[in-house]
Amino acid sequence: MLEVQGLCKSFGGIHAVREIDFSVAKGQIFSLIGPNGAGKTTCFNLITGFYRPTSGKVTWDGEDVTALKPYDMASRGVIRTFQKTNVLRSLNVLDNVIHAHYLQERTPLWRTFWPHRGQSQRDRQIEDSSREIIEMMGLGHRMEADANALSCGELRLLEVSVALGAKPRLLMLDEPAAGLNTREANDLAKRLIQLPGKWVESLLLVEHNMHLVMQVSDHIVVMNFGQKLASGTPQEIQSNPAVLEAYMGKAA
Repeated sequence: MLEVQGLCKSFGGIHAVREIDFSVAKGQIFSLIGPNGAGKTTCFNLITGFYRPTSGKVTWDGEDVTALKPYDMASRGVIRTFQKTNVLRSLNVLDNVIHAHYLQERTPLWRTFWPHRGQSQRDRQIEDSSREIIEMMGLGHRMEADANALSCGELRLLEVSVALGAKPRLLMLDEPAAGLNTREANDLAKRLIQLPGKWVESLLLVEHNMHLVMQVSDHIVVMNFGQKLASGTPQEIQSNPAVLEAYMGKAA
């Protein structure tokens, strides 16, 4: 589905990403990991059009999308979240997810004032879809709660719910477990595993919680100083000496 070839990004003399290659297949949960400053979020920004690569190529579903804007990528089904939780805090949980359906449900302005007969039926379908997503993410008991009344863990679940409301084909989550305790992170992991095949076609994670990463991932790429350090299954990554050194330092 997604292929990244020779991706590079420089900011002045700083090489944030250097010659990164990887591909995400349909049905995969794919993770990008690495120490702080390794270039993981920069990769997300390059893929989704928030940054333009210095060099390299991004291919989505066979199409070269290297120069596309974020809204063009979103319209193609590539939806992302951010490290900072980003929801509509003045709305309740249900309305947040309903509003996320805007990518698929663009209604002309005149239809707002003179809705056609099928509009109310479509509105009910959107609400039903939103409720199903919220229940699946474990927030059913908070359906009518205001977003600003949610805990940190609940806000993370709502953020993923909002992203799912946009009907992504590839869902890209940037540190979804940030700020979560062990119980909340384990609960999130169980819900992420359910997504490919029914809710999304594939999932791409940037995450520092290694327990979660090893629980959910089919394939992992490790980055360090902007470069690809290692690639493989969770078992291969956990036993890779270069990865252990990057995270824990060189033995004396």
